[in-house]
Amino acid sequence: MTEDDGSSGESLYLRGDYEEAVAAWERSENGTEGFEHHYWKGVALRKLGRNEEAVCALEKALSLNPESADAWRNHAVALNQLDRGADALKSCQKALAIDPDNPRTWIVRGFALHILGRFEEAVESYARAIELNPLGPDGRRAWNNRGAALDNLHRHEEAIESYEEAIMIDPFDIYPWNNKGVSLSALGRQEAAVVCFRKAIEIDPEYAVAWKNLAVAYRSLHRDQEAEEAARIARDLGLS
Repeated sequence: MTEDDGSSGESLYLRGDYEEAVAAWERSENGTEGFEHHYWKGVALRKLGRNEEAVCALEKALSLNPESADAWRNHAVALNQLDRGADALKSCQKALAIDPDNPRTWIVRGFALHILGRFEEAVESYARAIELNPLGPDGRRAWNNRGAALDNLHRHEEAIESYEEAIMIDPFDIYPWNNKGVSLSALGRQEAAVVCFRKAIEIDPEYAVAWKNLAVAYRSLHRDQEAEEAARIARDLGLS
């Protein structure tokens, strides 16, 4: 990205105004755009959840520079969001052929394998990401996702250990708290699960999934009034 007067797509993107950034890039298009234009437009579209458009933009970028591991990885992320796990896996393989030690790509690869129901391989992919970077946002995401894959293999105790690693990295991340609660519920440890769901809700009171899971745990404990209240809040937040 280059410096400008603040009204270009690049500046708008850096400010986090992705809608306006995309609009600015589209206004400036004349058919001669290079890799950077299509790449950053694709990333912005992905961040906006406009994944079909992101795939198209990133494919234009890759036609200009097929050696960009970042473009292949972002292409895979958008494909994952479209539940196109097999295509995402191919893009991850392209990225890893260029940059085999990027933990984020191993995480995206694990997610693609998860979509495909290949949970053992997903666990291995997340483990590789953790090996490369066990801490920070990448480490937290890899530990959490490893736990989710282990849960799908009914290896709940190991899943709990993964979620605890994620929580140690970021104790304010709602997802490993909620996921740990789900694992504990699967093991019949409902009181401990309630603690986890309530922790997720304490961090984000509008996290509807945790409210719904809390309602299920309360019902298992025959705490029916609390279950009804938690279920009502989940419904009010848009989760039936």
